[in-house]
Amino acid sequence: MASSKAKTLVIYTGGTFGMKDDGAGLKPVDRFKVSDEFSRIVPLSDMKKPEEIKSRKEIMRRFTTRKQDWNGTVDESPITYDVYEFKRLIDSSLMNQDDWKSIAETIQKYYEDYDGFVVVMGTDTMAYASSALSFMLENLSKPVVFTGAQITIFDAMSDGPENLLCSLIVSTLDIPEVLLCFNKKAFRGNRVVKTDCVGLDAYTSSNMPLLVTLDTRVTLDTRVTQTESLEKQIGTLQVQEMYPEGNEVGLLVIYPGITTEQVKNTIKDLQAVVLLTFGSGNIDGKIVQAMVDEQNNRKRLYINVTQCLKGSVTSSYQASNALKELGAVNCSDITTEAAFTKLSYVLAKEQDFEERKKMMRTSRRGEMSDEDSERENRNSENNQGLSQN
Repeated sequence: MASSKAKTLVIYTGGTFGMKDDGAGLKPVDRFKVSDEFSRIVPLSDMKKPEEIKSRKEIMRRFTTRKQDWNGTVDESPITYDVYEFKRLIDSSLMNQDDWKSIAETIQKYYEDYDGFVVVMGTDTMAYASSALSFMLENLSKPVVFTGAQITIFDAMSDGPENLLCSLIVSTLDIPEVLLCFNKKAFRGNRVVKTDCVGLDAYTSSNMPLLVTLDTRVTLDTRVTQTESLEKQIGTLQVQEMYPEGNEVGLLVIYPGITTEQVKNTIKDLQAVVLLTFGSGNIDGKIVQAMVDEQNNRKRLYINVTQCLKGSVTSSYQASNALKELGAVNCSDITTEAAFTKLSYVLAKEQDFEERKKMMRTSRRGEMSDEDSERENRNSENNQGLSQN
């Protein structure tokens, strides 16, 4: 489950975790080792670049004495770690594709020196970042764990120390993918949605079980991590950039009363659109016709995603049939965050339009249920063929 002495790199980017109120609101403090009091809770390394650190400190052993998988295998080992702080600490609501790239490239730079990575950032866009990194980090063979806090560590009620401790533990487990760890739970990074901006149980993964639970013992659900279909990744870690600034990738939320002009104005400059439709993928036919009219002989990639937190898009209802004329790709039970970041990844990686559609309808990092997606898109393609004959 873990090496006898796992080494983890903590990458601190900012966020509520280390913020202080300067009178105008919370903002990041410029040192991760933010107080002597916190350092006693979690004995962090000196703030230096990893290659400059000569000695590492052990996390408290009592947090790592019961790591167990569902098969009953138990492991006990200390965790050593270093901390790397970004020069520009920011609120996650200000993050963009360039920041995701910086995180990915930092992991790539120190990849051979560590067994796992923990990324500390703000919670507002963490689900976007963890989804993005799941696609950007190609050939990933080590755990990358995102975490943060709802309450700053300068507050006695802070959830930051516990989230960091749990994430450090998860970073030692044999899960070669991107995760998000919060409130003693670890999820697949591209399967989560932030559902609470106040409570400590901030994230939900409605369509996939937890990968790890951290309670009286740390339990890795190998039934999920070993049997879930993931694209096989072999080779040297590579960072695939996202489509620049997402300036031609956008979201279109379908809501009652939306007009055709509003639709046209939203999509006119976009090359690819994530459609957030009603229920299991339903939409008014006149809205779809507006999108067809706006094509202007250009190919625009449409991705159909449900607005619901649980369940997937299907072609069961007549109200979803109009999307077939668009050639929209049904993306099963994918989250909005994963759909947007995957689309940005696919546009950057592949130029051929049909190949882009193929990549979007196929699960690459366990971001959606493949079986449902393949069946729905197969039905869509067959129906399109019948309508053309």
